Order: sequence, then structure tokens, then C-alpha cells
Amino acid sequence: MQTDSVDFDDTPSPARQARHCVALAYQLFRPQLKAKFSRSFLGYFWIIFPIVVLTAAAYGAHQSGIVFAPDFDLPFFIFYMIGVVAWLNFGEALMLGVRSVEASRSFIARVRFPMLSIVLSQLFAILVDGLIRLLFVALMSLAFGIGPLRVMFSCSIILFGTVFGAMLGAFIAPFALLVEDVKRVFQLFLSFGLLISPVFFQPRPGTTLETILYFHPIAPIALPARKAMAGSPIDGLLSIMFVLVVVGLLVVGLRFFIKAKPLIVERMLLGGR
Repeated sequence: MQTDSVDFDDTPSPARQARHCVALAYQLFRPQLKAKFSRSFLGYFWIIFPIVVLTAAAYGAHQSGIVFAPDFDLPFFIFYMIGVVAWLNFGEALMLGVRSVEASRSFIARVRFPMLSIVLSQLFAILVDGLIRLLFVALMSLAFGIGPLRVMFSCSIILFGTVFGAMLGAFIAPFALLVEDVKRVFQLFLSFGLLISPVFFQPRPGTTLETILYFHPIAPIALPARKAMAGSPIDGLLSIMFVLVVVGLLVVGLRFFIKAKPLIVERMLLGGR
């Protein structure tokens, strides 16, 4: 594929540009997927293992009275697993832009390359891992006797958390790539942010912690996903508005990220000042 003579970012037709970007992203994604699992004997186990460990730790803390979960019609093990999977999917998507550029620095500065293709190839990889996690959640939930429709609805909300994280990451990436301190702040957030989040703690009504947890970025994903799994009602109009806003901001964020490509290449990849 001759990419050195075509700059897809400047393709006049948006539809043609989109087709080129998606096709090239798929070509970049295929070898990544094969290499990821061909070099490991346990393969998918390493995707499931963190879920089991974190969920078991949260459940053990709950049993000892350290953390609190509400009186949901939901097994506590499933309750915590939803939060853990939502956090893992969200966290990977949040750093999507940063990791995609850093992983491609060997050729992005030498070849006129569509930035969107690089991001999409990493997004495909994240979605594969996310779908494997959701399959594990679905199987465990069905094993606990939860209805298939509730399981599908809850898993759809968790999957949308990947889109939500990618939207935030698109705005964050240019600053994180240009300023090392910004990247380190978000890396710390991903390392310790789950300790004070709805992943492990359900907000107690009327407390200061309730306000903090509801403003946590994982709250719009984890809390509705748990309600859906438990069969509790969800505000449909508010949910639709949230989805539309996130999708709209994702388009704007990706455009902003693409427009920042020349500065990123100059300042970060080529060592410009």
C-alpha cells in the first residue's frame, strides 16, 4: 500500500477519507491481534484474570464490612464485576490516543499517515478485549440466574463506556503527548482513581462521598449498568441525551486530535521546539 504519496487527512471527500481510514486501520489491526495471542499460551486468560482478582478483592472487602453495597436485587459478586469491567474498558479507551501515537512513533514521523487510522486500529484492539470481558460478565450473570435481556442491556451500557472513554481521551491526547506532566496525571488517575469510585463504593445517600462518587467519570456508566442488570428503572430520556452528547463530542474530539497532528509530530516525534 502506497501511503507515502497519499495524505488521507487531506482527502477532499469525507466519505472517501473515512473508507481509506477504516480500511487502513483494519490492516494495522490484523497483525496486532495475531501477534497478541500467538505469543501467549494462556491468551484470553490474561484478559479475564484482572477481572477475577479485582472482583474477588472487592467482594472480600465487602464481606469484611470495609466497603458498602446497596440492597440491590443483584448478587454482590456481579455487582462488583460490573464496576471492574466498566473501569477496565473505560481506562483503556481514555489513553487510546496517547498509546496509539506512542506505539506508532517509528513510522508516523516518516510516512504521511492518517492519524485517525492509527487511533481506529488501537480502538479495534480495545473493543476486542472489551467484548471478551463482557462475554465473561454475561456468562457469569446468566449463571447467577439473571435474565438475558437484563444482561444484554447492562453489557451494552458497559460497552458504551468505551466510547465515553475514547471521547474524553480524544481531547486529552494532544495535551498528554505534548506535556509529560499531563500524561502522568492521567496515569496516576487510572492507577488510583478506582479506589474512590463507584467501582468499589456505592454512594450512601446524603453523604459527601455520594457527591464525589457521582461526579466520578465512571459513574455515568457503572451505576446505570448495575441498575439495568438488577432490573431497576433507568431515566430513558436522560440516557438518550447522554449518548447523543457523547457521540457528538467524540466526533469533535477526534477532529481536534487530527488537527493537532502537525504539532504532535513536530514537538514530540521529531524533537522540534
